Amino acid sequence: MLNFNRLCPGCMKDNGGESVCSICGYDSSNNNPPDKLPARFIIRDRYYVGKILFSNAECTVYLGFDSVENKTVNIKEFFPYGLAERNPDKTVFVSRQAQYAFNDGLMKFLDINRKFIGFPLTSLPSTYSVFEENSTGYAICEAVSGITLKSFLARNGGRLRWEQARSLFLPLIDTLKAINDVGVIHGSISPESIIVCRDGKLRLLFVPVGGTNVARQTEGNLSMTPVLYDGYSAPEKYTGVNADERTDVYSLCATIFTVLIGTVPPSANERVKKDSLTLPSHFAEELPRQVLVSLANGMQIKPEERTPDIETLKNELIYGETRENIRKAQRSAENQKAAENRRVAGAVPAEKEEKKASGVKYAFAAAGITALCFLVIGAVVYFKIIKPKNVKDNASSKNESTVSSSEVISSEENPSDTDSSKSNVPTYVVPKLTGKKYADVIDSKDLAHFKLVIKGKEFSDMEAGLICEQSIQPGERKEHNTPIEVTISLGRSEFNMPNVINLTETEAKLELLKRGLLYDNIEIASAYDTDKAPGAVIKQSPEANRKINTETRVTLHINTYEGPSDGSGDHN
Repeated sequence: MLNFNRLCPGCMKDNGGESVCSICGYDSSNNNPPDKLPARFIIRDRYYVGKILFSNAECTVYLGFDSVENKTVNIKEFFPYGLAERNPDKTVFVSRQAQYAFNDGLMKFLDINRKFIGFPLTSLPSTYSVFEENSTGYAICEAVSGITLKSFLARNGGRLRWEQARSLFLPLIDTLKAINDVGVIHGSISPESIIVCRDGKLRLLFVPVGGTNVARQTEGNLSMTPVLYDGYSAPEKYTGVNADERTDVYSLCATIFTVLIGTVPPSANERVKKDSLTLPSHFAEELPRQVLVSLANGMQIKPEERTPDIETLKNELIYGETRENIRKAQRSAENQKAAENRRVAGAVPAEKEEKKASGVKYAFAAAGITALCFLVIGAVVYFKIIKPKNVKDNASSKNESTVSSSEVISSEENPSDTDSSKSNVPTYVVPKLTGKKYADVIDSKDLAHFKLVIKGKEFSDMEAGLICEQSIQPGERKEHNTPIEVTISLGRSEFNMPNVINLTETEAKLELLKRGLLYDNIEIASAYDTDKAPGAVIKQSPEANRKINTETRVTLHINTYEGPSDGSGDHN
């Protein structure tokens, strides 16, 4: 039988019962706080409690060990601050006046965590078991090994490029959508609640109860402080308004903002009084436009003006399918149709109406591009210091790069058309869309006469986000409102294996993820070389410059030679 006394509470390794662990350096004299479970406490004669990994107003997460499964786990205990107290026997005491609020929160804690038993999500630790014990609730979850995103950024220059962040956040975005889809709002997303694991993936440290606004106010004016992260919590979290998917959208966008910009956004509570969120102008040139627009939409102060859900946010971030872009295309098409109706009715001469419509169209396009590039992000939303000159230059260069405006073909210009009913129907030139970004062409004046429909997304030789196929060939003439189906590239499915030798494990994985390699296909193996840096990649398979695709299994051999390391901030 396992001797718990030999396990280190700091790493759950057998160190022979040393008071200061020779493996991780944990000092057993530094016990957990009195209101928490003590290190080496045993739950259900099975789960061994270790150091505290995370604690907030709702629950505490401990490092633990499952003696039946013989593996390290995380132990999540429902212990709401202000409602619960610790008895000498380590059970939970709740006063009579707080019992209703506590029990309501406990039921929600158990219900939420049970939803995720056997629920496979890439960016959420698996939940193994949920039960009641010690007059409260527990969830036994997969142990994650890594450091918080906050610590990771501090160790890697404070920020990441969009290409790196995109690969890291895509699985987490999909996981968060799945969480929302089963009726659970996370409510506490921030760089402190996201772990950068040793396998190179981002994982949410836990699913809190806070998204359901558990026991915010109790009888007798007792209150349970909501889980708040200044800069990341949405405005409604400060007021007690029920959270929904838009609450998670705000927190996720604020987190991505910090990752890309390197600064923490101002507290939403302060932004309500005076919006002081700013964006250094050089980021407007460095970051893709759809990223700036999607972050602006996702961090709106008023929930009703915010991006409504995670799925919409994902489409805005990756493909530029913003609501404003779609609305602009619809408005432009409606305006053109109205102009045609007026011409048919004889209200305005065709030449004059065409000239007027063209002027309005050009003005709208320029205004729309300017607004989406920077003014929506600057004056209207909160990115206030971007230079107007850059906006003008960008708008001008964009207009110059678009295909020439479509021509109206009348019956006189097409004498071969003998059908008199069709000869009166104007047709328009289909522009070339392949090779252009969806986020850019949706603004083009040439599409005012057409409906742009996304047929699908697939791997191609083109860069991710570019249109790789269109249903109607460029140059063909079609009637107003003809739908054009486009396929958007997901990037190359085959590429050269990069050289990741001498990079750290995390750096190597970021490089592979940036190239499009699937997360689950990166394997880690051990190697030992005293002449190489500790923790560095000393061998890779396939070798550098070999052709691989997104489904190729890649093995990184990490040097296990131990060099100086303080191990601070690790969740293991």
